[in-house]
Amino acid sequence: MKKIASLFMATALTIFIAGCDNNSKNADASKSADIWPNKNITIIVPFNAGGDTDFHARNLSSHLEKELGVTVIVNNVSGANGNAGMRQVINAKPDGYTALFFHESMLTNKVVGLANQAHEALSPIAATIVDDSYVIAVNANSNMKNLDDLVAEAKKRPGELIYASSVGGYSYYLGRVFEQLAGVDFNIVDAGGGTDRNAALLAGKIDINVNPYGVMKSYFDSGDFIPLAVINENRNKLFPDVLTAKEQGYDWLAERYYFLSFPKGADNEIVTKMAAAIKKVTEQPDFQKKTEDAYSVSPTFVGTQDLIKHLDSTLQTFEENKDLVNN
Repeated sequence: MKKIASLFMATALTIFIAGCDNNSKNADASKSADIWPNKNITIIVPFNAGGDTDFHARNLSSHLEKELGVTVIVNNVSGANGNAGMRQVINAKPDGYTALFFHESMLTNKVVGLANQAHEALSPIAATIVDDSYVIAVNANSNMKNLDDLVAEAKKRPGELIYASSVGGYSYYLGRVFEQLAGVDFNIVDAGGGTDRNAALLAGKIDINVNPYGVMKSYFDSGDFIPLAVINENRNKLFPDVLTAKEQGYDWLAERYYFLSFPKGADNEIVTKMAAAIKKVTEQPDFQKKTEDAYSVSPTFVGTQDLIKHLDSTLQTFEENKDLVNN
């Protein structure tokens, strides 16, 4: 009887200790959320400095500092089309002090096998930019003025017109989609990031380039590049003279979400706090003006749940069209 009583007491004590331990962990998490942030926050940008992702992250970080009252540091960790920086954040402590600023290339990375994880391995917070300013452009010396000119030239020279992309990335996917829509065959090559592709188009080493308008704006202003179409249903208010692909008879759409994520397992209260701060930033006139002046796109806030739904849906679309994403 004494043995049974002792066993019962030991079991009860174990349960009590475990319960206390869980309560302690919950209390610690709650306390962490209450005092967050109380030290520097690091945002990892998984590309080199100077590009559009880097600009949007730095613009966000400088404004978040004012909202959160702490220093927000941006670190560039490039490699594997963004996967190197993403892995660093996935493996970081989910305490709300390390975050990733990325876009949907994390989804195509997974589909083509550059990564085995995407947003499901993170705690997405919110998007700051929905870039619907993608434009297809050619060198001004090409004598092409619209999409019909491009299609006619591509049909005269099947497999010869060089379309620049980051193979496996979003630009590659867009090129493959247009090939199907127009019934043409491009020579799609890997020409690096947006800045590299601009240099190649200027030098005449490639024939076609797709980028957000702001990435090529200086070349449009100088007359070196000709925008053939905005890859969207509606004209962009910041460059309204450029016809859409849809206006020219091609149902070709593109948009890219730039968003912030914590490592998976971040406290929901901290995610909510950061999302609220991001929303305030996107509503600030100074943030909006800097974004529009630099990249001809207006900030758009997308909250946590809507962002996750979008990423889930987009990943499914890419997986269903895997043959258009893979080389």
